[in-house]
Amino acid sequence: MCIRDRVGPGLPLWLPNGTILREELEKLAREMEDAAGYQRVATPHIAKEELFRHSGHLPYYEESMYPPMEREETRYYLKPMNCPFHHKIYASKPRSYRDLPLRLAEYGMIYRYEQSGELFGLMRARAAQQNDAHIYCAEDQVEAEFMAVIDLYRHYFNLFGIDRYVMRLSLHERSQLGVKYADDEAAWLKAEDIVRRVMKASGVPFVEARGEAAFYGPKIDVQAWSVIGREFSLATNQVDFVAPARFGLTFTNRDGQPEMPYCIHRAPLGAHERYIGFLIEHYGGNFPVWLAPEQVRVIPITDDHHDYARRVAARLSEAGIRVRADLGSDRMGAKIRDAQLMRVPYMAVVGGQEAAAETLAVRYRDGEQRNDTPLGEFAAHVTKRIRTRSGEL
Repeated sequence: MCIRDRVGPGLPLWLPNGTILREELEKLAREMEDAAGYQRVATPHIAKEELFRHSGHLPYYEESMYPPMEREETRYYLKPMNCPFHHKIYASKPRSYRDLPLRLAEYGMIYRYEQSGELFGLMRARAAQQNDAHIYCAEDQVEAEFMAVIDLYRHYFNLFGIDRYVMRLSLHERSQLGVKYADDEAAWLKAEDIVRRVMKASGVPFVEARGEAAFYGPKIDVQAWSVIGREFSLATNQVDFVAPARFGLTFTNRDGQPEMPYCIHRAPLGAHERYIGFLIEHYGGNFPVWLAPEQVRVIPITDDHHDYARRVAARLSEAGIRVRADLGSDRMGAKIRDAQLMRVPYMAVVGGQEAAAETLAVRYRDGEQRNDTPLGEFAAHVTKRIRTRSGEL
């Protein structure tokens, strides 16, 4: 990842290795969301001012939005959030209780004009790709859907080895109703009670924070600590009782009557920029095999072994492994040191003996070494680590 002045501060350019991290996270989320019954959607990067005014976001977010663009007497904004677009998708046809819960997911780019003093590499950027989704459900489905999202968080924590975290339940402040928050005290108390019950039932550690809710409902912010002890705000989960009314969202209930759904906003992996920034620090660059941009480096002992190195790389690549054969002019020792500095999980050293037997001398990132490893056996080992997303080498 790099940031260049001519592109703009807070607007990261993703290089090949960083792009692999983004794609692997998206692949992970897609698999989890497919299994949970989410449907993928895609929405534009800009929209008319009317959409954000109708959603109620503009009065609250205008200062952190990019200035509007005007064409043919119509003002357009870069989108700072995906939710108004998803509400329009929900409203694109009549809905029945049989359609609910409806879970719409998108990896949508969002743009927010963070103040210059607040920009902080990947952790606070002006362009971000968000692991976003909105769940539309009946009132009696809210608790189960919210709990399912909490369970998804826990799955990711276990996968990434995040064992220190707390969830922050952000509540409204009564004195700010009609100013900072939607003016419906009864709806606030009802929504907050739902979320509080779920959090208590989940057993997940949480604290309450008065006056920090979104304008449309209570929210959960996820605070996690990396292995070196630094705290990060990673993701959010929110209950929205305002947008369905603003957008006239309804479904036909079992009695044949129109009813308004609840909307749950959720982003378990948050923005890729911030989550990857956290993972870089959390792993110290030692990414698990499935996430490592380069999984195997093939290192020939001398130039005479280039052909076998190429064959090994081709075989591993065919197996779906990200591999590179280092055929440069450096000596073998220098090539090994370079691979170690790049935190490559496996270094496959090959010479005449290995070429004759179709084996590898495998050096692991943690210092272990296994000689005379059959090529097919090694390929199967690596692909299993990738397929299971194991944290082990």
